[in-house]
Amino acid sequence: MALVIPLMFLITIGFVGVMLEMRAESELRTAVDLAAQAAIVPPLGDVGASIADYRYAFEHTLNPSGTESAYLTVPGAISCSGPYLEGRLSLTVEGTLAPVTCSASVVLDFARSPIGVLWPGSVQMSATARVQPSLYRTCLEQTAGIGGPCTPGSG
Repeated sequence: MALVIPLMFLITIGFVGVMLEMRAESELRTAVDLAAQAAIVPPLGDVGASIADYRYAFEHTLNPSGTESAYLTVPGAISCSGPYLEGRLSLTVEGTLAPVTCSASVVLDFARSPIGVLWPGSVQMSATARVQPSLYRTCLEQTAGIGGPCTPGSG
């Protein structure tokens, strides 16, 4: 009977740790997904705006002053790649536009959380998101108001 309370306490700490990890992983996936979407918002060829947009989206979604984010450390910047970010279009084998791929990793440090007394370790997490650019964003002349039909690669 004397072991029941400490055992229940350890089980509770374990559940809290798992919930903290799941929420942090969800937050990371959300930040990477939003960054990938933000990378294709500027028109094709505006590489600087694409980079600025995906970095801003990631850094402001995964805000270290927020809830679970206070226990997260981002060891490196998010990285996104794809032909769209290089100002060109490319087709995949299936005939669709090649996606923009973004990936990032974080370290969840349990020592900085309330459960760090009993669970002092850390967990490395990473997420990758792929998003297909829209043909709507591929033509600079349409966004400038020139109008007319536009074909991929003409902007």
